[in-house]
Amino acid sequence: MEPQWFRVYQAVKKAILVGELLPGSQVPPEFDLSEQHGVSRNTVRRAYLALSQEGLIRSVNGRGSFVMQTGLTYEVDATSRFRDVLDRQGVRSAMTTVESLEVPAEADIAHVLSVDIGHPLLRVTALILGDEVPFILTVRHIRADLVQNLDRKLKETNSLTQIALSEGLGQLRRVSTTVAARLPTEREAGLLRCPANAPVLLVQSTGRIDNGLLLECQKAAMNSQLIRLSFRSEGDR
Repeated sequence: MEPQWFRVYQAVKKAILVGELLPGSQVPPEFDLSEQHGVSRNTVRRAYLALSQEGLIRSVNGRGSFVMQTGLTYEVDATSRFRDVLDRQGVRSAMTTVESLEVPAEADIAHVLSVDIGHPLLRVTALILGDEVPFILTVRHIRADLVQNLDRKLKETNSLTQIALSEGLGQLRRVSTTVAARLPTEREAGLLRCPANAPVLLVQSTGRIDNGLLLECQKAAMNSQLIRLSFRSEGDR
C-alpha cells in the first residue's frame, strides 16, 4: 500500500505534467490539499518536499509554492551565458557565491590554462539560481594576475564577461566544452537541492580573451532535471 504523501505527490505531479497547473502558477495551499485528500498538513508538506526535490515546484517563504518552469534549453555557443537564458524566459536569475579564494594553480589546472604550476588564481564556487531554485553549481579558476582586485569586482558585478570588457581585455569567449554525466556527490545534491539518485550534467569549459590568453576554466554541475543542453556552431547564427 503506497504511503499517503505519495498519493498527494502523484496527484500534484500529474496536474503539472498534463498542464492543469502551469509554470509560474501557485500550487494549492497545504490546507486545501489536506482537506481534499483527507490527510494531515505534514503529509502534504512531505509531498511538496518530494516535488521540490524533483524541480517541479519551488517554495517561497511567506508566499507559498509555485510550479517551476522545467526543461529549460541552454543553447551553448562561444558567448552564451545561462543567466541570460533564464532572463529571456522570464525566470529571475541570480548568482550566490559559496566560496571565493586565491589559490596557486595545481598541475591539472595549470595545464588547462597554460600557466606555470603555482600561478595565482581566483577559485570561485557559486550557485546560479532561477526564481530562487538552484540550477547550476560552478567552480571557476580565473587568472588573478590579469585583473586587479578581481575578487571584489566579481562580487560587485557577478559577471566575468563584463569585467573583461571594462578592463580592456575584450570579449570573453568559450573555446572548449566537454559534457559528461554522473550521480551527484552529497555536497552537490545538497547545494543543488536535487535527488541523490538523479544524474547531474558535468560541463567543463575554458574561456579565452581577445589577446589569445585563457582567462578561466570552469567545471559546472547542472541539474539535469531542469536543463537541456544544445550546441550551436558559428555557422548557425
